[in-house]
Amino acid sequence: MKLYPDRLEQRLARGLDKTYLIAGPEHLLVEEASDAVRRAARDAGVAERVVFEVDGRFDWQQLGAATENLSLFASQRLIELRMPSGKPGREGGAALRAWVERGSDDILLVKCNAWDLTQEKSAWAKALEQAGVYLPCWTIKPHQLPEWIERRLATRGVRTDSAASRFLAERLEGNLLAAAQEIERLALLYPRGALLGLDEVRAAVADSARFDSFRLVELVLSAKAGAALRCIRGLRDADTAMPMIISALARELQLVLGFQVRIRRMSKAAAFAELEVWRSRQAAVERAAGQWSTHVVRSALAELANLDRMAKSNDRHEFWVALERLCVRLAAGPGARHVA
Repeated sequence: MKLYPDRLEQRLARGLDKTYLIAGPEHLLVEEASDAVRRAARDAGVAERVVFEVDGRFDWQQLGAATENLSLFASQRLIELRMPSGKPGREGGAALRAWVERGSDDILLVKCNAWDLTQEKSAWAKALEQAGVYLPCWTIKPHQLPEWIERRLATRGVRTDSAASRFLAERLEGNLLAAAQEIERLALLYPRGALLGLDEVRAAVADSARFDSFRLVELVLSAKAGAALRCIRGLRDADTAMPMIISALARELQLVLGFQVRIRRMSKAAAFAELEVWRSRQAAVERAAGQWSTHVVRSALAELANLDRMAKSNDRHEFWVALERLCVRLAAGPGARHVA
């Protein structure tokens, strides 16, 4: 069954499906949906989880072996395949179809980030969809964001009018992770059942925390190295979730790289339109694209991958030191071209 993210909780409330394919470029939605499946599995008594990180060297026989080897501790397990590329290859596609055909008692969760309509139509994806749930997590378009904000606030017990949701969408400039943060803050500020108009939302936004992940992104793109350093220390003091900072920076760097690649073959206006960059952010993206080479941006994205590993290993001191070095080098101007 093909299902969209806002319907997943209702589906899970009726019981677990045998397979879940959660895929799409909107990382926040992918992660939240995956968390919801894991939580539902735990609530249903599925106490054991087996996780496979799928890359180009992954041995697909491990999937079959995990299914055939009975657990000593649980009658049912959650088998999670993290496949960022969304491309299992011929062998992987066959292994996934074979898993469905065997009818295992285990639950299979396949999580992908890179995704398009070609992959959606592949035989292995169709097999998983027919056996359970396929949840596409496409990027929320700018014109869809106000409605998404209203729906998400409603799930937190807070209502808002269209003017307030449009104001939030404009301020957040299409950044879904920033929108999710702002919604959680509004839900804490106002009681359940509150109806927020434009004035209430404006006041709440003006009073928002000074140091957050998206403020850091703005400072780096604006070449404000000293302010970026102070912002990072504020984030550290506030015990901000490290993955959230990485996601915010990665999204912006990928946007800058996408712009750099496109302006080689199209106008700036066309590139911004294709990338759906909000008008208020175009100047900062263009400035960063001119200041950094594509090599610098790709190197910075690679450094973010190292930061992600530090965050997962909970190496907090090294994480914050490395983050400071990266952001200050990027914000420092022309010297950033020598970032290794």
